[in-house]
Amino acid sequence: MNFEDEWLENDVAVASAPAPQENRFQSREYRPSRGRGGGGRGRNDGYWRERGNNGDVRTTQRRNYQQNDGNKKNISVPSQMVGRIIGKGGSKIRELEQDSGAKIKIGDAEGDYSSITLIGSEAAVSKVEGLINELIEDNRPAPPPKENLNNSTGSSDYLKKNESGVEVIDWDKLNAAYEQEQQNRWQNLPPIVKDFYKEDPTVTSMPPAEVARWRRANHDIQVKRTFDDKPGLRPIPNPVLTFEQAFQHYPEILDEIYKQGFKQPSPIQSQAWPILLRGEDLIGIAQTGTGKTLAFLLPALIHIDGQTIPKEQREGPTVLIMAPTRELALQIDKEVSKYQYRGIKSVCLYGGGDRKEQIKVVSKGVDIVIATPGRLNDLVMARHLNIINFSYIVLDEADRMLDMGFEPQIRKSLFDVRPDRQTVMTSATWPPGVRRLAESYMKDPIQVNVGSLDLAAVHTVTQKLLFLEEDDKEPALFDFLMNMDPNDKVIVFCGKKATATHITTELCLKGIECQSLHGDRDQSDREAALEEMVDGTVNILIATDVASRGIDIKDLTHVVNLDFPRHIEEYVHRVGRTGRAGRTGVSLTFVTRHDWAQAGELIKILEEANQEIPEELELMAKRFESMKLRREHEGGRGGRGGRGGRGGRGGGGRRDRW
Repeated sequence: MNFEDEWLENDVAVASAPAPQENRFQSREYRPSRGRGGGGRGRNDGYWRERGNNGDVRTTQRRNYQQNDGNKKNISVPSQMVGRIIGKGGSKIRELEQDSGAKIKIGDAEGDYSSITLIGSEAAVSKVEGLINELIEDNRPAPPPKENLNNSTGSSDYLKKNESGVEVIDWDKLNAAYEQEQQNRWQNLPPIVKDFYKEDPTVTSMPPAEVARWRRANHDIQVKRTFDDKPGLRPIPNPVLTFEQAFQHYPEILDEIYKQGFKQPSPIQSQAWPILLRGEDLIGIAQTGTGKTLAFLLPALIHIDGQTIPKEQREGPTVLIMAPTRELALQIDKEVSKYQYRGIKSVCLYGGGDRKEQIKVVSKGVDIVIATPGRLNDLVMARHLNIINFSYIVLDEADRMLDMGFEPQIRKSLFDVRPDRQTVMTSATWPPGVRRLAESYMKDPIQVNVGSLDLAAVHTVTQKLLFLEEDDKEPALFDFLMNMDPNDKVIVFCGKKATATHITTELCLKGIECQSLHGDRDQSDREAALEEMVDGTVNILIATDVASRGIDIKDLTHVVNLDFPRHIEEYVHRVGRTGRAGRTGVSLTFVTRHDWAQAGELIKILEEANQEIPEELELMAKRFESMKLRREHEGGRGGRGGRGGRGGRGGGGRRDRW
């Protein structure tokens, strides 16, 4: 939504705001745009006001959306179809709204179904409901082959007549038959061995007060059953304080740990290892760089080796680790390769890699599959990968996978996985979508929160903000990069692939060596770019959010947010690329008035990390909240986060981005 008019109604407040503080990178005035005659770079204020007062038709329609089209209708859809309705990055829901003229609001999940509210005129609501129903019908699971059902049952038994007298598939009956067939398949599988934990007497004898003190001292760890604490469930185990307490009965694992030179477990590892070795489902909520990978990897190695059937005789791999991006998948694969344990083999499956080679490796037999959702779903649907024997499943960075719209691929890929598996989920945040996924795939999970559930950036990073105009961002970036210290190492985050390509080209023309990492680059180029940053061949990486998670460059000194991210969670993950493993770092974020919708959340993150909060940011947050309250009072359409939408052209001039 375009917020220009609301912003400009408060121009006097901006003009009277105190001047921004000096910044060691660059001192620039944060000001409202002036007309071209005044020497400013922005659009003429009068033009914006003219649009707001005299009636850009599309703007007027948007503002009167709820006033004129206030009909509401609530419908229920299968929860597994919600991701399909939303689409990747919200693309499908926007398309549905545009095609129908109605507004779609996704509600909470209730069991297997989720509520959706449709808002608009009667015709618009009716149209969008029809589009959603078509989408659901087109994407329901295909009926199981008739030979897999009761042989005496014909296909006509799965048809029924609808209200119009037309024969349609009876999905309830068909799904029930499919569920029964699945149960029959699972009953013929060998049992899963999950419990490999022999608690050290020292751990057993830890008094509750000592356990509580240790958890408080280690980032205020909170441990609980995520859902109802049912009668008969075992108490949550105490944390282990040394590697020996966790793995003394697995000396080969200890030897591998010693080779890496670690001194003691990280907090998430200390609490997660007893839970996972005992065979429990686990939800680990912790920021990146806290040792989550090793927390779920070492129990996975023991799980693979401890099953009743030798791994060479199993129908398919035993462990599945799903990751949102190829960079994170490759990072996990690299971590797995460091630990050699009883001939266990792994493969990394990701889009952009050699598909034939990946299939070849899988066909030869592997124990661990590390995969992105898209490529995993591709190989599962093509029957190159048998998932029936996956008994240990990890959904790594689950919040990121949902943000990227991968929920449909996750659900399709895991459709046939046996229900008695052990499941691990890691996430940096705990939004409703992650909770919904946990309810679907986990049994009585134990949740370990390292630090607050509120969004928090790592405290070893100094977060700086620079307020400026959109057109000033690029010169400010070049000024910063030209004045880097020789030992500085920087990632510059851009909002679009085209921006990353442009900045990379401009730097090369200026004789500044850099690399780029984004979705339009071939996988081999992306790997080479990351390798050159790690080994120091280049010190500047221009990237999109594909690099905000799963990238571990230990000596990274700075993160620059050229464009503020669309989701505040991504800000936290970008900042977390530096200040890792106890080191310090600096993040520099360019803020324009486009970003006012994120100001309130950004203030919370800065406060939590004891960072200085500029008065300009507080003013932005107040203005945005005032705009929302005014719109609610007027009954107009509420504001959305992120940047304002592009308005129509008018006034005979160029249409600025804001």
